[in-house]
Order: sequence, then C-alpha cells, then structure tokens
Amino acid sequence: MHLQLDQARNGPLRWRDAVRVSAPDLSRDEALVPGSVDCEGSLTFTGPDFLLQTRLRYRYRLRCDRCLTPYEEDVDLPLAFVVTAGGTDGPAASDDAGDAHGGRELGPEDLSTLVAVDGAVDLYRLVCEQVELNVPMKPTCDAACQGLCPQCGVDRNREACTCVAESVDPRWAALEAVRQRLTDSLT
Repeated sequence: MHLQLDQARNGPLRWRDAVRVSAPDLSRDEALVPGSVDCEGSLTFTGPDFLLQTRLRYRYRLRCDRCLTPYEEDVDLPLAFVVTAGGTDGPAASDDAGDAHGGRELGPEDLSTLVAVDGAVDLYRLVCEQVELNVPMKPTCDAACQGLCPQCGVDRNREACTCVAESVDPRWAALEAVRQRLTDSLT
C-alpha cells in the first residue's frame, strides 16, 4: 500500500488497513506471528511537509534469552514521522546510496523523517522496518525470569536447582577485591 501525498493536500488522509508482512521481508522472521499488522493513521499536510501519524498493532513470537522458552507478546506501537516530498526512485533516493542525504551526517531529527519517493510513502516498507526495529535485542518472557542454571541446565522458573553457586574465577579475584573494598567504603 502506498500513501499518495497529493491526496492529503486538501485535508487529512486517514486509513485503516491490515498489512500482511511476509517472512522473507524480515531479517528475524521468527519475530512476527503469522498474520498481519493492523495499521491505522493519518497523513496531514503541514506545508511544506506532511505529518504521518500511525499506530501499529501486532503480535510477535520470540524465544526468551534467559530460559529459551518461546513466548508471545502483543505490541501497540504509536509512531509519528515528518514526510518530505522530493525523492525519486533513483540512486539518490535509495537506501543503499551513501549520499542519499546530501553527503551530510544524519542527526536525531532525521530518524523521524521520511522522504517520499515519487510522491508516495510505501506503507508496507515502513511497517516492516518498524516491526524489526521494535523487536527486543534481548527478549525475556518475564522481567523476573531466572533463566537456566549454568551448571545443570534446569529451567529455574519451573523447578528448583540444587547446584551450588560457582566460586569466583581466579582471573577475576583482583576485580572482586576492588568491588568488595568499594562496597565496604559505602557502608
């Protein structure tokens, strides 16, 4: 789906759509539960640019980094972007072009700016990008997840582990002594 900028010049363009994201378009295809991303929003002309406000709702499936248990989570993601007209579907507007921003370094304001290519915003591409950007780097099923025992491998969320805590690695003994001195000086 493409949002045409011309359709928003005389008043806000509102839409609601279910965008079906295919696994090959995501680098972490395990992240999205098969289905679609519910997308709604508006595109408003603010002269000379446009304001794109959208909300994405979807469910992702990940594996916990601590206990390796698969889990699902619902995502409700509000987004806002400034859209500038002016790109053409050529090398200067390409994501791979090093000079797409006039050879200047990108700043924080550029992270919320989209350049419309041929007078349109590719909603599918935007949805795929935002789904990937919002996958946690270290997914956890629960903030209190205890993870797997490093010695016996039991899931400590499901059963108690009788392993004794590891002794300090002798290579870290000097650092442990510094930590202990800092702790003692604070008390």
